[in-house]
Amino acid sequence: MTGPGETSFTRLAFAGSLGAFVLIGAIDSVYGPLLRPLSHRFGVSLAFAGTVISVNFTGALLGVLCALAAFRRAPTRPIATFAQAAVAAGCLTIALSRNWPLLAVGVFITGFGFGATDFSLNHLMTRTRAHGRAARLTILNAAFGAGAVLGPVCANVLGGRTLVLGFAVASVFACAMSVSLTGISTTPPAADPHPDRPDRGDAGQARARRHPGMAVAALGYLLYVGCEAGTAGWIPAHLESFRYSPQFATGVTSGFWGAMAVGRILAAPASRTVAAHRMVLAACALLAITLALAAIPAIAPVCYVAAGLAAAPIFPIGLDWLAAAYPRDGPATSWALIASFAGGIAGPAAVAAVVAVIGLPAVPAVLGSLAAATTLAFAGLRSKVVHFETQTAP
Repeated sequence: MTGPGETSFTRLAFAGSLGAFVLIGAIDSVYGPLLRPLSHRFGVSLAFAGTVISVNFTGALLGVLCALAAFRRAPTRPIATFAQAAVAAGCLTIALSRNWPLLAVGVFITGFGFGATDFSLNHLMTRTRAHGRAARLTILNAAFGAGAVLGPVCANVLGGRTLVLGFAVASVFACAMSVSLTGISTTPPAADPHPDRPDRGDAGQARARRHPGMAVAALGYLLYVGCEAGTAGWIPAHLESFRYSPQFATGVTSGFWGAMAVGRILAAPASRTVAAHRMVLAACALLAITLALAAIPAIAPVCYVAAGLAAAPIFPIGLDWLAAAYPRDGPATSWALIASFAGGIAGPAAVAAVVAVIGLPAVPAVLGSLAAATTLAFAGLRSKVVHFETQTAP
């Protein structure tokens, strides 16, 4: 029985949600292995080709903001349906592109659908009934990890046909997922017995302003996702500069995402006994070390896979830490998610800018610096949370 304000998914809609997350995970991870093919096909430099990752996240950030605004005005179901329709339109544009501007438009539209899909389905899933909700959210986001492993594998299998055949198939698949998501419904919320009370959202924002750690948390997520996106996007090109084959380099990218998926499964039981802040800070420090060591050619592939394992708990356990620090502030996690998409724009762009000046050997240094900065940001969050709790303790 669905209570007031709760969202329910039919079995088909839940399966469609999993399929949508597999798809956006695959699309998100496939751009890295496609950097060299894009460079050759469109006659641009490798550094310029790397900007597609930032274009994707720029569209995704806009998609998140539009989905957030739409949830305040529109019925819930059409938002997720429209998001997948945007993915379908963007993938078809990429498949049909014959010049760089049209490709960039397709990547932007696909990114818009990616961000709107990610935000809307996670948001809707958090509004389902409490019993079994954690499991549903875990399964949903595990589907993204599975897709992230699948993307580079498809690029290896299809090779140069990925841009046309791969994205054409993705467009058809997104259309099917869009139809399946029509099985999402939300019951009307209960009437507010105190309509004149201050808006809870405004109160949450006021509490956020009083807590200085909010800005630090957003910075931490911006830096972390910038590091994650930059790593996944530049693994193939960096390893190829060490004379590893393109197929092997793409396989390491799949290994990075696969290690992250395994790491998140392992982090779930560990989070019951290890404090969230300790797990996040240790993971950030380990991530910085593994990425810095990727500068050594002989161990670079192992380091990149280890980086996926190290990075695994940072995003989900960090959200749990943030929720504990702001138990009544819904905007806290919203701002963290928005900052994470901004990081997806800034991180790969920063790597591309340095590569354009120094070359591919600089990739581990830039990524390691981003991971180190993430560590400092979350360490700052820890100190501010402790200070805030001390100041507000009775």
